[in-house]
Amino acid sequence: MAAETSAVSLTSNFYLKNFYRYNRNAIKAADRKEYSTTELSYEDTRALKRAIAKLSDFEFDEFDNEENLRSTIQAFAETYNLTMESTSAKGTDTYRLNKQLKELTAKYGDKLEDIGITIQEDGKMKVSKNILEGSSMSELKEVFDKDGEYMQGVKRISRRMNNEAYEDVYAMLTGCGGRLNIVL
Repeated sequence: MAAETSAVSLTSNFYLKNFYRYNRNAIKAADRKEYSTTELSYEDTRALKRAIAKLSDFEFDEFDNEENLRSTIQAFAETYNLTMESTSAKGTDTYRLNKQLKELTAKYGDKLEDIGITIQEDGKMKVSKNILEGSSMSELKEVFDKDGEYMQGVKRISRRMNNEAYEDVYAMLTGCGGRLNIVL
């Protein structure tokens, strides 16, 4: 599967920072404590949408740069996990969608495991150090291709999650739906 290439290899941290480009503090565990669940839901779902878009850029017919694909998938998994954390609070608008995303990912658990990603009991992804080793292009394409059922489902759910989170942030900022209306 390894192909010789002169392309530059980028780290998963590079991609993660790119996914959270408007609010990189939302990546760090210590900084995340400073945010409300609503704010984190918005930042995480926005980053997840970017991660999906980045994975959609890859052509799975041949490996242009296996290291970049590996790093992108690792950053996608980390973004997915952060999203699962921030959208899991019962009683929030994103909770129902969180459950849908967990169910969809569980449905593809065997296929994800074939490429080196295990789905943990809490629905989060755990990426193996040996991710992609022994994986075929068809296995990768089946899971991560932009036209594939899994990525289409993740894209649809993450878009809806982001819309719900945006509405929650907007309501929080404007006071709509709260006890006090601070809009002048």
